[in-house]
Amino acid sequence: MTSFRYTPSQIAVHWLTAVLVVFLLATGMFVLAELPNAAPKLVNLRIHMTLGAIVGVLTVARIALRVRLPSPPKARHETLVRIGHLALNVALLLLVVSGGLLALQSGAFAAAFGGGELPADFRVFALRKAHGLLSRVTMALVVLHFLAALYHQVLLRDKLLARMGLGKGRA
Repeated sequence: MTSFRYTPSQIAVHWLTAVLVVFLLATGMFVLAELPNAAPKLVNLRIHMTLGAIVGVLTVARIALRVRLPSPPKARHETLVRIGHLALNVALLLLVVSGGLLALQSGAFAAAFGGGELPADFRVFALRKAHGLLSRVTMALVVLHFLAALYHQVLLRDKLLARMGLGKGRA
């Protein structure tokens, strides 16, 4: 593997996005989905919507940085790498859009930020089903991304993670 390394801005955006996505997927599935649609859910929804919007901005920033800055050398399975990254970025953007539209359609945005009321049940909205499905797809893609990084680091020992600021020295 060559000594290519992503820029500090790319590394920061990647890891901040990763932490936020894992947090949002976990809290969306295990906290928000379980809370009744009452006042205590509003604080959690406000956090979820705000962090989701930040993930959207970070994802667009990550794509812009990737287009503007030098590319890493071609990978062994370049087509799979490109498809994997494209799928993850598209899934994240669709998740943000579906969540934002659901918040607007259901009145959750007004409830969380402006004093409106939560709907009795989010499941009556088709966008809720789409958002839930997209969250599962995103979880699967995150796991695949993690497993691919492990494959490179542990089995190939090509120090791929050093490109993203992890590991000793340069890649």
